[in-house]
Amino acid sequence: SKAGLEKMIGHASTAQLMSTALLLACTTYLAVNTYFFSSIENPRDNNSRRILNTTPIECQLPQILQEPDQTIIPVYAPSYPGSGSGMTHYLYEALTGLEAGNSYNNRGDEGIYVALRTHYPVLYNYAKGASKMDRCILHLRNPLYALPSYASQRFEHVNDIPTHTQHAPLEFWIQWRDKNFVEEIKNWAKHMQYWVNNYDNTQRKRIVISYEHLIHEETGPEETAFIADFLREGDGVSTVPPENVPCVWDRVVNYEKYAGNNRKLINEGGKTRGMMNEEEQHRWIDDGDVRTLSSRPNDLSNLAVGSTRGGDKVEYIFTRHQLQTISDILNMLKEKYQAKGNEDRLVKILDEYLVEVGEKLREASTE
Repeated sequence: SKAGLEKMIGHASTAQLMSTALLLACTTYLAVNTYFFSSIENPRDNNSRRILNTTPIECQLPQILQEPDQTIIPVYAPSYPGSGSGMTHYLYEALTGLEAGNSYNNRGDEGIYVALRTHYPVLYNYAKGASKMDRCILHLRNPLYALPSYASQRFEHVNDIPTHTQHAPLEFWIQWRDKNFVEEIKNWAKHMQYWVNNYDNTQRKRIVISYEHLIHEETGPEETAFIADFLREGDGVSTVPPENVPCVWDRVVNYEKYAGNNRKLINEGGKTRGMMNEEEQHRWIDDGDVRTLSSRPNDLSNLAVGSTRGGDKVEYIFTRHQLQTISDILNMLKEKYQAKGNEDRLVKILDEYLVEVGEKLREASTE
């Protein structure tokens, strides 16, 4: 019943200030190379250089990650684990030329980060200096794929495998799924409700983005422009020109075209998981695909932006009963926020997820 579902999931508690030195004028001729992030010294650390791949592109992009000219308040960047937040982490940096942080390593009141990534309240990493952070970009991914992605992170963790390098085998998925499904689908719903309920979209305090929209060739650049518009509303934050947004999107989301096969993953501080305390282990899971440029090795040119999981992909299946539960919860959330009359974008995303879950249900019925 609807009441039963509500009880199950619960109710969540209530550049132009960027120096033009950050921009490199790109030639209109294809023969000339430009750099996404070139080897320029980090102004906060003379021993550190920030480098990403060098590839011919035709757009103006920030050359280095710079401290802002004034104190800035970051936007929260919440997502359920396994939703591709590493990709958006780099997207925020590429759009603004400012560093993005995360709520494990950063407080939120340093005045230098454009965004602060978090999985709160699913993982308890609430930013300690968040009292002034009153805006957020809620990043959603269909639970059909977010849950299996999170399971793969857990598989890598318990087997001491570098993060984002290996898909969890089907046997592990089924075991993890049957043990954790109820809690995790509840977490997915509660996470979404927490951020929707506590950050008002009518006052431009929140926008909702979709992983599925962001990675799609037709909708990705538009979704990125939507993000850029929101980031630009923050005091002291400017973004690349609108005409360069599609190029930024392509470089970040389609990084594999530029990274080639020479990709590597380096854990923070060179530690193995056995050397980490519990908080560091969670951070390893959380930040496996995010190379916070100020704390990583000098040469980042071969580091991939997102998941580098190799080998054959696994088809992660749900039982018919689990699919029906996902459908019921998504439908309940859709009806709840549709009734508010001001959540059209969120409702559209939930409706798209419902369509895909419905297709899986029909497939399960014929098996």
